[in-house]
Amino acid sequence: MNMHAAALAVLTALTALIAIPAFAAVDGAALYVEHCQVCHGDQGDGNTRVRRGLTTPPRDFTTARARQELSRERMINSITHGRPGTAMVGFSQRLSEEEITAVADHIRASFMSDRAGKAEARPAKLVLGEQLYVRNCAVCHGDKGSGAMWTQSSLNPAPRDFTSPATREELSRERMITSVTFGRPGTAMMSFSKRLSAGEIETVVDYVRATFFLKESALPPEHAQQVKADMAQPFPNGLRGNTGWGQEFYEHNCFTCHGKQGDGKGPRSKFINPKPRNFLETDARARLNRPALFSAVRDGLRGTVMPAWGKVLSEQEIANVAEYVFTAFVYPAAAPQADKKKLNVP
Repeated sequence: MNMHAAALAVLTALTALIAIPAFAAVDGAALYVEHCQVCHGDQGDGNTRVRRGLTTPPRDFTTARARQELSRERMINSITHGRPGTAMVGFSQRLSEEEITAVADHIRASFMSDRAGKAEARPAKLVLGEQLYVRNCAVCHGDKGSGAMWTQSSLNPAPRDFTSPATREELSRERMITSVTFGRPGTAMMSFSKRLSAGEIETVVDYVRATFFLKESALPPEHAQQVKADMAQPFPNGLRGNTGWGQEFYEHNCFTCHGKQGDGKGPRSKFINPKPRNFLETDARARLNRPALFSAVRDGLRGTVMPAWGKVLSEQEIANVAEYVFTAFVYPAAAPQADKKKLNVP
């Protein structure tokens, strides 16, 4: 009888265990569709009709900020008790603890973890860049680099849209580093030189370029897979540069910083920070076409010793200097055969 009773007890216990629904049986995806999708969307990005009527829009789970801020515990707590000051209500009266946990895990697996996994697989520098961007830049430039909603109507001019083709054409890595370091006069862009180190500024710039610039990688030049500018583009206003005049001017005014070989190693370069442009770098040769060089010579670069020559040179003279730099250092293949001999270009 004792053996029979023991066997019966074991069988009863096993039956009870089998009867308990396993956690995996809770369908978090179905619960999300039933309770969450109307606000947060089928892609978890909050891009729904409902958001138009809400002062605080539903959380976009696909953003860097969501990955940064939302731990699993915080999400379970928010689903359970709601979020004061938002349309997010508590579900503790509708869903069990297991169901709430299943919903949180579904959101993390479907909308957050895959992207987080990709972030962890990237170089550590870009992961740090994402963290710096979320803490310092996303409030104005938005989680997706195209501008936060509040800034579009509150700031004039609006923050830079990093996703636009114009941005990719206009913003070199050096210009962005200068802007983050010293700010941009006449805009809400402040200086971060007292908040971030020089290394952190470079890191966040590289993250922005890698993440938001269309068709471009933002790793530093020695690692980047650069997108080349159109080297056939002409100067503005139909201008054509004279390399002879440009070379003479360059060798009297520009070589002290940029070097006679265009390598940024002129006699003054060791005393200058940030360093003068090296026109022979892969990054420079990928992006500095005639319009870009024309603009740089004309407007200078704030925060550097590069002056705005447009105040003393005519547009034709600016085109002459830019043409010399372009054909001598950046894109020698564009030099006419007669000029190649003068410039010692093969």
